[in-house]
Amino acid sequence: MRAESISGLLLGLSIIGCFSGCGPQANQQADAWPEKSAVGALLNSVPQETAAKAAEPLDEDLHTPATTAEAAAVIDLSTFPLLPSAGEITTRTVACLEYEARLKTFDVRNEYKFQRRNLLERQWKEWSKSDISDGYAEGQFVRSGFHLYVTVQLHDEPGKVVVRLQNNSNVNVIKLPVPPGATFVGVNYNIASYKTSVGVEETKEAVRKLLTDQGWKVLGWRGNSLILQQNAVELTAVVEELSRQSGKTRIAYWAEQLSTDSRTPADANLSKYEVQENAR
Repeated sequence: MRAESISGLLLGLSIIGCFSGCGPQANQQADAWPEKSAVGALLNSVPQETAAKAAEPLDEDLHTPATTAEAAAVIDLSTFPLLPSAGEITTRTVACLEYEARLKTFDVRNEYKFQRRNLLERQWKEWSKSDISDGYAEGQFVRSGFHLYVTVQLHDEPGKVVVRLQNNSNVNVIKLPVPPGATFVGVNYNIASYKTSVGVEETKEAVRKLLTDQGWKVLGWRGNSLILQQNAVELTAVVEELSRQSGKTRIAYWAEQLSTDSRTPADANLSKYEVQENAR
Protein backbone atom coordinates (compact mmCIF):
# COMPACT_ATOMS: atom_id res chain seq x y z
CA MET A 1 0.00 0.00 0.00
CA ARG A 2 1.41 3.40 -0.90
CA ALA A 3 2.70 5.56 1.92
CA GLU A 4 0.87 8.63 0.67
CA SER A 5 -2.47 6.87 0.92
CA ILE A 6 -2.07 6.09 4.62
CA SER A 7 -1.08 9.39 6.13
CA GLY A 8 -0.74 9.24 9.89
CA LEU A 9 -0.01 5.52 9.98
CA LEU A 10 1.99 4.63 13.07
CA LEU A 11 1.12 0.98 13.41
CA GLY A 12 1.42 -2.03 11.11
CA LEU A 13 -1.11 -4.75 10.51
CA SER A 14 -1.66 -8.27 9.41
CA ILE A 15 -4.84 -9.97 8.21
CA ILE A 16 -7.09 -12.35 10.11
CA GLY A 17 -7.95 -15.38 8.02
CA CYS A 18 -11.09 -14.73 6.07
CA PHE A 19 -12.87 -17.48 7.96
CA SER A 20 -13.64 -14.56 10.22
CA GLY A 21 -13.62 -12.04 7.39
CA CYS A 22 -10.70 -10.11 5.91
CA GLY A 23 -10.30 -7.94 8.92
CA PRO A 24 -7.81 -6.50 11.40
CA GLN A 25 -5.33 -8.36 13.56
CA ALA A 26 -2.47 -7.74 15.94
CA ASN A 27 0.99 -6.29 15.84
CA GLN A 28 3.81 -5.88 18.32
CA GLN A 29 3.13 -2.31 19.43
CA ALA A 30 -0.66 -2.32 19.66
CA ASP A 31 -2.06 -5.79 19.64
CA ALA A 32 -5.01 -5.06 17.42
CA TRP A 33 -5.41 -2.11 15.16
CA PRO A 34 -7.46 -2.01 11.99
CA GLU A 35 -6.70 -1.50 8.34
CA LYS A 36 -3.69 0.70 7.53
CA SER A 37 -5.78 3.61 6.35
CA ALA A 38 -8.16 3.12 9.25
CA VAL A 39 -5.30 3.47 11.69
CA GLY A 40 -4.33 6.83 10.28
CA ALA A 41 -7.94 7.91 10.32
CA LEU A 42 -8.35 6.89 13.95
CA LEU A 43 -5.22 8.65 15.11
CA ASN A 44 -6.32 11.78 13.25
CA SER A 45 -9.94 11.45 14.34
CA VAL A 46 -12.36 14.34 14.08
CA PRO A 47 -14.32 16.06 16.88
CA GLN A 48 -17.30 14.19 18.25
CA GLU A 49 -19.98 16.35 16.65
CA THR A 50 -18.30 16.10 13.23
CA ALA A 51 -17.79 12.36 13.65
CA ALA A 52 -21.41 11.84 14.63
CA LYS A 53 -22.55 13.70 11.52
CA ALA A 54 -20.30 11.56 9.31
CA ALA A 55 -21.74 8.40 10.86
CA GLU A 56 -25.39 9.35 10.26
CA PRO A 57 -25.83 7.07 7.21
CA LEU A 58 -25.36 4.13 9.55
CA ASP A 59 -28.43 5.49 11.43
CA GLU A 60 -28.73 5.90 15.17
CA ASP A 61 -30.01 2.43 16.01
CA LEU A 62 -28.05 -0.16 17.93
CA HIS A 63 -28.88 -3.08 15.66
CA THR A 64 -28.84 -6.66 16.84
CA PRO A 65 -25.66 -8.10 15.30
CA ALA A 66 -26.58 -9.79 12.04
CA THR A 67 -26.62 -13.50 11.37
CA THR A 68 -24.95 -14.84 8.24
CA ALA A 69 -28.34 -15.11 6.51
CA GLU A 70 -29.28 -11.54 7.44
CA ALA A 71 -25.97 -10.21 6.14
CA ALA A 72 -26.27 -12.23 2.91
CA ALA A 73 -29.72 -10.74 2.31
CA VAL A 74 -28.08 -7.30 2.09
CA ILE A 75 -24.90 -8.35 0.29
CA ASP A 76 -23.39 -11.75 -0.43
CA LEU A 77 -19.79 -11.22 -1.40
CA SER A 78 -19.50 -14.84 -2.51
CA THR A 79 -21.64 -13.89 -5.52
CA PHE A 80 -20.41 -10.31 -6.02
CA PRO A 81 -19.19 -9.65 -9.59
CA LEU A 82 -15.48 -10.12 -10.27
CA LEU A 83 -13.40 -8.02 -12.59
CA PRO A 84 -13.18 -9.53 -16.09
CA SER A 85 -9.43 -9.78 -15.55
CA ALA A 86 -9.78 -11.62 -12.21
CA GLY A 87 -7.13 -14.19 -11.45
CA GLU A 88 -6.38 -16.01 -8.20
CA ILE A 89 -9.15 -15.75 -5.61
CA THR A 90 -7.82 -15.64 -2.05
CA THR A 91 -11.22 -15.56 -0.32
CA ARG A 92 -14.80 -15.54 -1.54
CA THR A 93 -17.32 -15.83 1.28
CA VAL A 94 -20.53 -14.08 2.32
CA ALA A 95 -18.63 -11.43 4.29
CA CYS A 96 -15.30 -11.18 2.50
CA LEU A 97 -13.98 -11.09 -1.05
CA GLU A 98 -10.31 -10.85 -1.93
CA TYR A 99 -8.67 -11.64 -5.25
CA GLU A 100 -6.01 -10.62 -7.74
CA ALA A 101 -6.64 -9.12 -11.16
CA ARG A 102 -4.66 -7.79 -14.08
CA LEU A 103 -4.32 -4.04 -14.45
CA LYS A 104 -6.22 -2.58 -17.39
CA THR A 105 -4.14 0.60 -17.44
CA PHE A 106 -1.25 1.98 -15.39
CA ASP A 107 -3.29 2.75 -12.27
CA VAL A 108 -6.07 1.22 -10.16
CA ARG A 109 -8.83 3.68 -11.05
CA ASN A 110 -10.74 1.46 -13.48
CA GLU A 111 -10.56 -1.53 -11.14
CA TYR A 112 -11.91 0.54 -8.24
CA LYS A 113 -14.65 2.16 -10.33
CA PHE A 114 -15.88 -1.34 -11.20
CA GLN A 115 -16.45 -2.09 -7.49
CA ARG A 116 -18.07 1.29 -6.86
CA ARG A 117 -20.42 1.02 -9.84
CA ASN A 118 -21.61 -2.45 -8.83
CA LEU A 119 -22.26 -1.31 -5.26
CA LEU A 120 -24.20 1.79 -6.30
CA GLU A 121 -26.30 -0.36 -8.63
CA ARG A 122 -27.16 -2.48 -5.59
CA GLN A 123 -28.41 0.57 -3.64
CA TRP A 124 -25.29 1.02 -1.52
CA LYS A 125 -24.35 4.63 -0.73
CA GLU A 126 -20.90 6.12 -0.28
CA TRP A 127 -20.30 6.96 3.36
CA SER A 128 -17.56 9.41 2.44
CA LYS A 129 -15.69 10.44 -0.68
CA SER A 130 -13.52 7.63 -2.00
CA ASP A 131 -9.74 8.06 -1.77
CA ILE A 132 -8.27 7.25 -5.19
CA SER A 133 -4.67 7.57 -6.36
CA ASP A 134 -2.60 5.83 -9.03
CA GLY A 135 -1.62 2.88 -6.86
CA TYR A 136 -4.31 2.70 -4.20
CA ALA A 137 -8.03 3.32 -3.81
CA GLU A 138 -10.40 2.86 -0.90
CA GLY A 139 -13.99 3.63 -0.08
CA GLN A 140 -16.71 3.09 2.49
CA PHE A 141 -20.28 2.20 1.60
CA VAL A 142 -23.43 1.77 3.70
CA ARG A 143 -26.78 0.10 3.26
CA SER A 144 -29.44 -1.01 5.76
CA GLY A 145 -27.09 -0.28 8.65
CA PHE A 146 -24.23 -2.32 7.19
CA HIS A 147 -20.79 -0.84 6.55
CA LEU A 148 -18.65 -2.12 3.68
CA TYR A 149 -14.97 -1.31 3.25
CA VAL A 150 -13.42 -1.60 -0.22
CA THR A 151 -9.77 -1.37 -1.28
CA VAL A 152 -7.93 -1.84 -4.56
CA GLN A 153 -4.14 -1.64 -4.49
CA LEU A 154 -1.17 -2.50 -6.63
CA HIS A 155 0.14 -6.03 -6.25
CA ASP A 156 3.82 -6.69 -5.53
CA GLU A 157 3.91 -8.28 -8.97
CA PRO A 158 3.86 -5.61 -11.70
CA GLY A 159 0.71 -5.47 -13.79
CA LYS A 160 -1.58 -6.79 -11.04
CA VAL A 161 -3.89 -5.42 -8.36
CA VAL A 162 -5.41 -6.84 -5.19
CA VAL A 163 -9.13 -6.23 -4.74
CA ARG A 164 -10.63 -6.54 -1.28
CA LEU A 165 -14.17 -6.05 0.03
CA GLN A 166 -15.02 -6.58 3.70
CA ASN A 167 -18.42 -6.34 5.34
CA ASN A 168 -17.86 -4.58 8.66
CA SER A 169 -21.31 -5.66 9.90
CA ASN A 170 -24.41 -3.74 10.97
CA VAL A 171 -23.08 -2.90 14.44
CA ASN A 172 -23.01 0.84 15.07
CA VAL A 173 -19.80 1.03 17.10
CA ILE A 174 -20.53 4.49 18.50
CA LYS A 175 -23.55 2.99 20.26
CA LEU A 176 -21.56 0.36 22.14
CA PRO A 177 -21.21 0.96 25.90
CA VAL A 178 -18.07 2.37 27.50
CA PRO A 179 -17.13 2.70 31.18
CA PRO A 180 -18.24 5.84 33.05
CA GLY A 181 -15.82 8.71 32.58
CA ALA A 182 -14.50 7.53 29.22
CA THR A 183 -14.14 10.44 26.79
CA PHE A 184 -15.08 10.09 23.13
CA VAL A 185 -12.10 10.81 20.85
CA GLY A 186 -13.50 10.16 17.39
CA VAL A 187 -14.87 7.69 14.88
CA ASN A 188 -13.69 6.91 11.39
CA TYR A 189 -13.64 3.85 9.16
CA ASN A 190 -16.30 2.48 11.52
CA ILE A 191 -13.86 2.51 14.45
CA ALA A 192 -14.85 4.27 17.66
CA SER A 193 -12.09 5.56 19.93
CA TYR A 194 -12.20 6.69 23.56
CA LYS A 195 -9.78 7.49 26.36
CA THR A 196 -10.03 7.32 30.13
CA SER A 197 -7.92 8.05 33.20
CA VAL A 198 -8.77 4.65 34.69
CA GLY A 199 -6.01 2.02 34.55
CA VAL A 200 -5.78 -0.64 31.85
CA GLU A 201 -6.67 -3.68 33.97
CA GLU A 202 -9.69 -2.05 35.58
CA THR A 203 -10.86 -0.77 32.21
CA LYS A 204 -10.48 -4.21 30.62
CA GLU A 205 -12.78 -5.73 33.22
CA ALA A 206 -15.30 -2.89 32.92
CA VAL A 207 -15.40 -3.19 29.11
CA ARG A 208 -15.77 -6.98 29.30
CA LYS A 209 -18.71 -6.73 31.69
CA LEU A 210 -20.49 -4.00 29.72
CA LEU A 211 -20.26 -5.95 26.48
CA THR A 212 -21.20 -9.35 27.92
CA ASP A 213 -24.20 -7.71 29.58
CA GLN A 214 -25.30 -6.76 26.05
CA GLY A 215 -25.14 -10.38 24.92
CA TRP A 216 -21.62 -10.54 23.47
CA LYS A 217 -19.82 -13.84 24.03
CA VAL A 218 -16.16 -13.63 24.98
CA LEU A 219 -13.89 -15.79 22.85
CA GLY A 220 -10.69 -14.65 24.52
CA TRP A 221 -7.93 -12.07 24.45
CA ARG A 222 -5.54 -11.44 21.59
CA GLY A 223 -2.86 -9.36 23.28
CA ASN A 224 -4.62 -6.17 24.43
CA SER A 225 -7.71 -6.96 22.36
CA LEU A 226 -10.82 -8.60 23.74
CA ILE A 227 -12.43 -10.71 21.00
CA LEU A 228 -16.19 -11.25 21.26
CA GLN A 229 -18.93 -12.62 19.05
CA GLN A 230 -22.69 -12.27 18.77
CA ASN A 231 -24.52 -14.05 15.96
CA ALA A 232 -22.19 -13.71 12.94
CA VAL A 233 -20.38 -10.55 14.06
CA GLU A 234 -16.95 -10.38 15.63
CA LEU A 235 -16.30 -7.42 17.90
CA THR A 236 -12.79 -6.29 18.83
CA ALA A 237 -12.38 -4.16 21.95
CA VAL A 238 -8.86 -2.78 22.39
CA VAL A 239 -7.84 -1.63 25.85
CA GLU A 240 -4.27 -0.36 26.16
CA GLU A 241 -2.12 2.35 27.66
CA LEU A 242 -1.77 5.52 25.61
CA SER A 243 1.96 5.70 25.03
CA ARG A 244 1.99 9.46 24.47
CA GLN A 245 -0.32 10.35 27.35
CA SER A 246 0.88 9.08 30.69
CA GLY A 247 -1.89 7.77 32.90
CA LYS A 248 -4.39 7.51 30.04
CA THR A 249 -5.98 4.36 28.67
CA ARG A 250 -7.29 3.95 25.12
CA ILE A 251 -10.47 2.06 24.29
CA ALA A 252 -11.26 1.29 20.64
CA TYR A 253 -14.13 -0.73 19.16
CA TRP A 254 -14.59 -2.14 15.67
CA ALA A 255 -16.65 -4.97 14.24
CA GLU A 256 -16.70 -7.19 11.19
CA GLN A 257 -19.20 -9.56 9.70
CA LEU A 258 -18.31 -13.23 9.77
CA SER A 259 -19.25 -15.91 7.30
CA THR A 260 -20.43 -18.31 10.00
CA ASP A 261 -22.74 -17.97 13.00
CA SER A 262 -20.60 -20.07 15.30
CA ARG A 263 -16.94 -20.90 15.79
CA THR A 264 -14.43 -21.84 18.47
CA PRO A 265 -11.69 -19.72 20.07
CA ALA A 266 -9.18 -21.60 17.91
CA ASP A 267 -11.00 -20.35 14.81
CA ALA A 268 -10.59 -16.80 16.11
CA ASN A 269 -6.79 -17.10 16.23
CA LEU A 270 -6.75 -17.19 20.02
CA SER A 271 -4.24 -19.35 21.80
CA LYS A 272 -5.36 -21.90 24.39
CA TYR A 273 -3.36 -20.00 27.00
CA GLU A 274 -5.13 -16.71 26.27
CA VAL A 275 -8.55 -18.36 26.46
CA GLN A 276 -7.70 -20.03 29.77
CA GLU A 277 -6.43 -16.76 31.20
CA ASN A 278 -9.59 -14.99 30.15
CA ALA A 279 -11.76 -17.61 31.86
CA ARG A 280 -10.16 -17.05 35.27
